[in-house]
Amino acid sequence: MKRKLIGIDLDHTTLNEAGMVSKYTRETLQSAQAAGHIISIITGRPPRLTNAIYQDLGLNSPMINFNGALGMIPDQNWKDAYSHQVQRNIVFDLLEQASDLGVDLVVAEQNQQAWSHQFGTQKLNQKFFPQDNDMKAQLNVHNLTTDVNAILLHAIDETQQVQIQEWVQARYGKDLVNVKIWGGDAPVLEVAPAGVAKDTGLQVLQKSFGIAIEDVYAFGDEMNDLEMIDYAGHGVVMQNGNPELKKIANDVTPYTNEQDGLARYLKTIL
Repeated sequence: MKRKLIGIDLDHTTLNEAGMVSKYTRETLQSAQAAGHIISIITGRPPRLTNAIYQDLGLNSPMINFNGALGMIPDQNWKDAYSHQVQRNIVFDLLEQASDLGVDLVVAEQNQQAWSHQFGTQKLNQKFFPQDNDMKAQLNVHNLTTDVNAILLHAIDETQQVQIQEWVQARYGKDLVNVKIWGGDAPVLEVAPAGVAKDTGLQVLQKSFGIAIEDVYAFGDEMNDLEMIDYAGHGVVMQNGNPELKKIANDVTPYTNEQDGLARYLKTIL
């Protein structure tokens, strides 16, 4: 069998609803890697929320973070590593505008580093905004001295997300940024480098490993997976995935993430 490139989203795709990798999924992915296939995590998460999963799976391939903005192999050199960034002056401007926009948290992320500034005392989702050492760097002009891979905005009122999205996109322009709404439980918007999506990473991986498009598989569940699902020769959406995403998929897994749908699907094609 020809070598496959298999791009896997994490939340609600590879991970179950407890946010864990099941034994069956772990063993299936490890067997696929041992057979010579390229298994690559392609996620919206930053490395600080991905590295432990990468290690748990025992992967050795590149990992794509920030919805395509960062591509690298943890703790190793990769000849095709890359980093697309948003200008730091945009971060500072958003800090000034946050209160008027209805945003109570601004987070700037760059590879393993994170800087944050919270307005108010509301307790936020610690899954993505942990109150830990990696988030204690106060976001200000003195601490943030580099451009960043992503900016996250937490909306006070989830019904205002579209309004915030339109304002931010208009203020900085499509040539500099792309603003997406996460969806799901957290009212979060992501300000990403213009022209960057998950297919950015998938295309770099495809070229780096010399994989034909018909041997490229991508698995996802939500609208931030749209570009890579559409690009892949085989774009596969989870049974528990967004109905709108299923419309552009080549296939849908018979089983959900809670039922090891990703692993069981891979068993049928490998």
